[in-house]
Amino acid sequence: MSSLLQGTIARRRSDRVSIAFPLEVAGIDRLGKRFSERTKTTRVSRYGCCLSLTRFLQSDQAIQMRRIGTNDTAVARVVAPLGVQAEGRVYGVETRESCEGLWGIRFSSAFYENLLDSMNDGVSFLSKDRKITYWNNAAERLAGYAASEVIGNACGDSMMACVDETGKERCNSDCPVDSVMQDGNPREAELLFRHKQGYGVPISVRVLPIRNSTGNIVGAVEVFSDSTVRLKFDKRVTELEQLAFRDALTGLSNRRYMELKVEQALQDHQRVGRLCSVLMFDLDNFKKVNDTHGHEMGDALLKAIAESVSRGLRPVDIVGRWGGEEFLVLAPDIDALALGDLAERCRVLIAESSTEAGLSRVSVTGSIGATVLIHSDNANSVISRAVPEQAFGRRQNHRGIDPENLW
Repeated sequence: MSSLLQGTIARRRSDRVSIAFPLEVAGIDRLGKRFSERTKTTRVSRYGCCLSLTRFLQSDQAIQMRRIGTNDTAVARVVAPLGVQAEGRVYGVETRESCEGLWGIRFSSAFYENLLDSMNDGVSFLSKDRKITYWNNAAERLAGYAASEVIGNACGDSMMACVDETGKERCNSDCPVDSVMQDGNPREAELLFRHKQGYGVPISVRVLPIRNSTGNIVGAVEVFSDSTVRLKFDKRVTELEQLAFRDALTGLSNRRYMELKVEQALQDHQRVGRLCSVLMFDLDNFKKVNDTHGHEMGDALLKAIAESVSRGLRPVDIVGRWGGEEFLVLAPDIDALALGDLAERCRVLIAESSTEAGLSRVSVTGSIGATVLIHSDNANSVISRAVPEQAFGRRQNHRGIDPENLW
């Protein structure tokens, strides 16, 4: 085989990729009979493909290929038989002219570079020693550095150092690129990229390994995008959630959120038997505070009580404003015996809360009702049992709950 032919075949094989295209192949078999047979490719390239046929063909035989679903055809020749598979005999065939139109794909590096340069995400290729070998247009826009300024430099160079949300520099410690090239597992990270102008750009980074034909890792590809818009969107969503589920005055969860949490607690109890209790308290003579000292003083007292109770209970307890001067507490993993202690704690926290009114301080007491979830409950039945009037038959300052009064 001539050196020129060897070079041609090597170049052509290097462009091959594994992909299955449905084809109709027509020609004359070794017995001189015309045939037309449907098959699929196993590998394709700009110059031909590998495919399986049930017919016996000989080397240098001409065949015609048509990609099914199109009118595109290509004349090819059989290079050599490659073996036998379950689908038939495998042949390597090639075309005299490029058949990229038949395959509907492009194999030239210029095509892929143009494709990468048209992306909105930054893309960089890195060698095994973390030297940058490719830098697309989007990377130039995001980082401010031209490809000529970064190619050949290591990704950990000070001019392009990345830090995480804690301010820790990641290029020399816990670097996702290093980790990917060590174990081959893709990584994602939220980082802050240093722009050429000196300011930080929040980016979302995805790192994947680059492997050679034998499967060995020879580098990595980084795909990164500006996450500024997403972070602003996430912040706005958080703000909207605050508006939807937070009480504007006290900052506690609002009634809608508490209803959802009660429903969730009921599902957990009915599905896996998890204990949960509901406690409701109402402020005694609160109207008198508003009438005597004004609504501004009443609002200040509500906020003081909300702060005291939310800080004074367990971290897992959820405290919400039910409406007006009514508050609801959802206490997971609390049974009837422990609920009395919880109610007493709430009573003390309410009584000790106050706000300044001239030379004196204003405070109120609370009436408390409580109940434990049972399997047959729904949200309405739970809440109705927890209302102080329902739990005790009259309004009172709670000084201890008898478990026998709990449902």
